[in-house]
Amino acid sequence: MDQRISMITLIVPDIMTTRAFFETGLGWQVNAAPSPHVVFFQIPGGVFALYDRSALEDEIGTTVTDATFGAMTLAWNAKERGDVDAMFEKAVAAGARPIKNPQEAFWGGYSSYVEVPGGHLLEIAFNPFWTVNDDGSVQLPEAQP
Repeated sequence: MDQRISMITLIVPDIMTTRAFFETGLGWQVNAAPSPHVVFFQIPGGVFALYDRSALEDEIGTTVTDATFGAMTLAWNAKERGDVDAMFEKAVAAGARPIKNPQEAFWGGYSSYVEVPGGHLLEIAFNPFWTVNDDGSVQLPEAQP
């Protein structure tokens, strides 16, 4: 198996609210919404999806936990430190709940967290050790032997 992730899917209780947060609030473009239960966004190198919890339960034939907070986080990495403050404010204005205001991080960067509609955490960060390319992809430094 190749070392990559093709798609990240958030399981949410109210897909329309979470979709509106990303689409209207943050200005993301929906690439496909083949049913009222799923939405796909093209992101550099892959796909980001929203999927309705009850639809997933129907698909897999079992109950899906409603515990989302802390189960995983998403991250949006800024090219510049100042972008963190602007995107944090944009996310909050779009309906995210502030969890940690932008601040210096113990690991040497600048970071914040919001809870997006649906309960998942989104880190908005600047990492001075990583390169964010023009297409939004992140380049990690060369591995040290």
